[in-house]
Amino acid sequence: MQLIKQLVAVARTRGLSQARLAEMAGMTAVGLSKAKRRGDIRASTLEALAAQLDLELALVPRRAREKATAAIKSGTFFRLPGNGDQGDT
Repeated sequence: MQLIKQLVAVARTRGLSQARLAEMAGMTAVGLSKAKRRGDIRASTLEALAAQLDLELALVPRRAREKATAAIKSGTFFRLPGNGDQGDT
């Protein structure tokens, strides 16, 4: 699952629309929709979206790439603050 789509899915589980998430992160709903459709977004924008959901991006060593890919696909790439066991790679 693309990281953008994962963030939007998390927002929805928390009762936020995609448009509201975009607004909270300082971008337009149209901008987020276009980025989601393209599958291309700046890291700083991903970070801003994640921050609005109290999530953080995590970088992993290159040798752990397979684990990171599996975490992205399973929807556990983002770590919730204070919950070190979710998304650990």
